[in-house]
Amino acid sequence: MRMLNAWTLEADEPELAIAEIKTQLDMDKQLQKNAAGFITCSYDFVETGMVEAICQAMPFPVVGCTTLSNGVNCEAGPMLLCLSVLTADDCQFSTVLSEPLNGDLDGLVADAWQKARAQLNAEPSMALAFIPFISSLGGELILFALDKVAKVPIFGTTACDHDTAQYSNSFTIHNGICSRDRMSILLLAGQVTPRFVVTSTSEQNLQKQKAIITRSQGSVMREVNNMPAREYFYALGLMAGDGVEGMSSVPFVVDYQDGSQPVARAIYRINEDGSAVCGGMVPEGSSLSIGRMDVPDIMLTAQQSLEKITTDESINGVIMFPCLGRNMVLGMEPMLELEKIQQVIGNKLPWHAAYSGGEVCPVYGVGGNYSNRFHNFTFIACAI
Repeated sequence: MRMLNAWTLEADEPELAIAEIKTQLDMDKQLQKNAAGFITCSYDFVETGMVEAICQAMPFPVVGCTTLSNGVNCEAGPMLLCLSVLTADDCQFSTVLSEPLNGDLDGLVADAWQKARAQLNAEPSMALAFIPFISSLGGELILFALDKVAKVPIFGTTACDHDTAQYSNSFTIHNGICSRDRMSILLLAGQVTPRFVVTSTSEQNLQKQKAIITRSQGSVMREVNNMPAREYFYALGLMAGDGVEGMSSVPFVVDYQDGSQPVARAIYRINEDGSAVCGGMVPEGSSLSIGRMDVPDIMLTAQQSLEKITTDESINGVIMFPCLGRNMVLGMEPMLELEKIQQVIGNKLPWHAAYSGGEVCPVYGVGGNYSNRFHNFTFIACAI
């Protein structure tokens, strides 16, 4: 397996952008028997039709999504299109674009999976998923539907854009088709041994005293330590008035108590009944710790993730999807995390990073077993 990278800032002239990308990829010399690509880019490349033009110019299928900011080895920034190509003689690739996810979710996702699986003559080793940002549905429900049929590790991201209030220009990408409500998937089969890294909040920024989620329903946290969630947050001084001011940047770390790595959750709103709507599942019986996000912790957790990745000399490339919430905390220095990646990995191996509206990455449990999980506030990485 090899990973090839290219980038362009040209959002208006297709001929120039395609020429730049083809020169960087050097496909005549670099492409092996099989190949597939994935794009991350700002919405501008969708609006001008550049995504469609680039996808049509490539001799392999391309998936992807829009993002807040992204980068590859040579360049990083918010107004950028990055294209990575996975290519190998001993691996197979297949892609699919789901139908709009506005009906029978399980059925629609299962149908998409079967179409992608039918293109392979071997069982897939992993899936790379690009999930649409649908506020009424939520990325974790889409992941659950995919996990039911996939039975393989799933790594991916939720589309986002620069409109951090509504994310109205968030699109998934499949062979030039840009969609607000369809999921694109890339399956990898053959000699693929992915390794995953998940890092949210460092231990030093995590409250030592843990609470117990005593009543919940899916992603709705109803009671903590046998009191309504709202009362618990008031007691901790996290709420002011009736709102959740400041809580949107607070990671709530949930330990499922099943031996797997804890996951970070965001709180989206407080309901009138005192319950809290979270950015992912919060099972009853899980322990709850309050984290703190600040610039030093973001840089530390990025460093920790990168150190875990670069210790393995057999890696051919790294895909990284840090949460857009981390970027917001960086404030007036939004490039710090991408610069950290460049500083640590540099040109040692190919890498592609893009900010995410919701991260998808397996976590490991007892005996090395994995569970596909949805994350918030997290730096995730897949080494291939």
